[in-house]
Amino acid sequence: MDTGGRKMKDLLVDALECLEERDIKKFKFKLRDATVPQGKNIPRGRLENADRLDLVELLVEFYEQKAARLMITILEDMGCKKNASNLSKELKDQIQGYKKKYAKYVKEECKNIEERNSLCGESIPLNSCYAELLIIKKHQPQKQKEHELLATGRMHLEILRTNSNHLSTNIEDLFQPDESGIPKTVVLQGPAGIGKSMTVQKIMLDWADGQLYPDMFDYVFCIRCRELNFATKASSLAELIVEQCQDRDVPVEEILAHPEKLLFIIDGFDELSHFLEPESNLCEKPNLKVPLENILNSLLRKILLPESFLLITTRPGALERLQQYLKCPKFTEIVGFSEKGRREFFSKFFEEERKANIALRFIENTVAVSTICFIPMVCWIICSVIKIELETEDEIAGTLDTTTKVFLQFSHILLKHDNPRWKSSPQNELRKLCSLARAGIMQQKILFEEQDLKEHCLDVSALKDLFLEKRTFRTVLGRRSLYSFFHLCFQEFFAAMWYILPAKSTEEMDHIMADLQRVLVEWEMPNNQHFALTVCFIFGLTNEKTHVFFEQTLQCKTSDLVKPLLLQKAEEVAVKKHVQKRYFLLNFFHCLFESQEPEFAKCVMHHFQIVDLSFNTLSVLDCKVLAFCLQHSTIEDHSLILSICRLKSHHIKALAPGIKNCTTLELYCNYLTDACAQELCAVLGTSHRLYSLDLQDNSFTDNSVPFIQDLMKNCTTLTIVYLFSNSFNERGRRCLNLQAKKINESGRKILLW
Repeated sequence: MDTGGRKMKDLLVDALECLEERDIKKFKFKLRDATVPQGKNIPRGRLENADRLDLVELLVEFYEQKAARLMITILEDMGCKKNASNLSKELKDQIQGYKKKYAKYVKEECKNIEERNSLCGESIPLNSCYAELLIIKKHQPQKQKEHELLATGRMHLEILRTNSNHLSTNIEDLFQPDESGIPKTVVLQGPAGIGKSMTVQKIMLDWADGQLYPDMFDYVFCIRCRELNFATKASSLAELIVEQCQDRDVPVEEILAHPEKLLFIIDGFDELSHFLEPESNLCEKPNLKVPLENILNSLLRKILLPESFLLITTRPGALERLQQYLKCPKFTEIVGFSEKGRREFFSKFFEEERKANIALRFIENTVAVSTICFIPMVCWIICSVIKIELETEDEIAGTLDTTTKVFLQFSHILLKHDNPRWKSSPQNELRKLCSLARAGIMQQKILFEEQDLKEHCLDVSALKDLFLEKRTFRTVLGRRSLYSFFHLCFQEFFAAMWYILPAKSTEEMDHIMADLQRVLVEWEMPNNQHFALTVCFIFGLTNEKTHVFFEQTLQCKTSDLVKPLLLQKAEEVAVKKHVQKRYFLLNFFHCLFESQEPEFAKCVMHHFQIVDLSFNTLSVLDCKVLAFCLQHSTIEDHSLILSICRLKSHHIKALAPGIKNCTTLELYCNYLTDACAQELCAVLGTSHRLYSLDLQDNSFTDNSVPFIQDLMKNCTTLTIVYLFSNSFNERGRRCLNLQAKKINESGRKILLW
């Protein structure tokens, strides 16, 4: 294995040319008994008559990357200090030269990112679309595995609303010393679509450009776990480095000689399809050939190159499995765009500032879209949809009020491109794509081989090039092509669509409905939250307007069997005790909201006379969901408990249509301000049902007194008002007491404080 290459051999030849004949004989004598780990001694017969050129060939043949270091050691032992020093210096200069060569290669590989909504496979500069993401240096074990998309949105809002700037960090500071010293292992977690892989690419690019970790790391290598899933032949870390560099001249031994200057990025730990082997299969030597998962296992456990640095990206669902392999890791989490980052992304996405401002104003005024737009992948989808709408209109239609509609609109954008094969049989082509997506979700599979596409008749489908991304991976025997949806959330969307599209036969449709029943049973189980978004999409796709969109725009019919089944299941789920638990209750309400069908809420909300979501940091979308469900309830005496939910005036505005149906409203300990009091009292002033209102432990001042007085006067059903532990002064309390006294004297009873 000639990993030293031509230049290395030239250095060795030059070093031997400087030696006299007696020194050459002495060198051969020393070389004959030299010991190198894992190296075999050169047979004496081959050494005896070897000239200088022959010696170099023998050194490289028997000692590979170790040949230069071995020659330096022997020269020093012979007393040829100057020769050894010269060779060492030339070797070091060559290493530095190769470092620049590798950095140039990485820069070329990472400078562009594929423009995913381009059918021509065009790419754009990474720096022209990358916006800074909010990263927090705080690890919180997840007791309830909510769907990653929703969980991140709430975590993001929590970080923003507590103004926890001291908890945030950036990619420049990932390896900054903390109270435990310099972290050798950093875990960067985050759900699908949050920007982990793009962050990895940005780190690689900025390192290669000399802007990131210039003095800390000489080399940065990226190991993508999805590629390891298809490795069948044993390898060594040294060989992996050669593959990373795509260059047989790479001085591997010199690179490995300074492990403290190496950063290995393990991207996508959650994508490993198998568990790593126990500790008994670990390896300590970078030149030892073992299965690739053993190399990864040894790197993670700090058995292999313990002085090197690791950066590992993963989804939260695999975090517990990852923890058992790591030694003293530092945990960080990407929580999405900050307000500044989102604006930066929009400014870069749209060429004109005017269009960027229109799009920003649209998402800020559209509650659901605004919430999910903190997720970079969703933000990209929404911007793609808005960009198309702005090509023909000066303003944006309010067509993206649910997640389902966002994905439906984006799919429509791709399908609008003229393609005769798609238009000839749209429903059959879509069904093939959805069948693959559904199979992947059931098997938790995101990468598909050519055989998978053939099984679902997608190998010659027009949609393969529209919605599937072809990825080429290096293997021992060459290259291997695999396919995936642009993102897991796309796969979940099309998996949901599989249940909506009618089958060719009654028997096949019966099979689909039976499968849907199984999915719905799995969905309500506490440990199967990976079905959450798929089921939410199924509810969204039952909407009547969505069916019209399918038929008129996509030329596809839809099944009438799904909605009755979902209605039946919703009623069954609503009466079960575990649904009342907060971790599932809000997800259940999200499904009802996604359907945008009042019929769903009417069928089930009478089972939720008391809705308690206390101790949840609610997003505006969550409040919109609650309002939808309460607004369309068939009962008029709901008790809504939202204590310690960090509500603001825009949350109250989003809740408005629903809280009018409540007889009891508990909003204590939310730090509600005077602006919230004005919004809340305006909403409740027209209520004819409100009996009890708990506003204790908030931040109301005397400025709120007039609004509360009007509410007490105008809401004739209001009987109990709790206002203890606010910031009223003596004058404010006196005015409120006077208003309560007037009401009681009028014959209507009211209890204040």
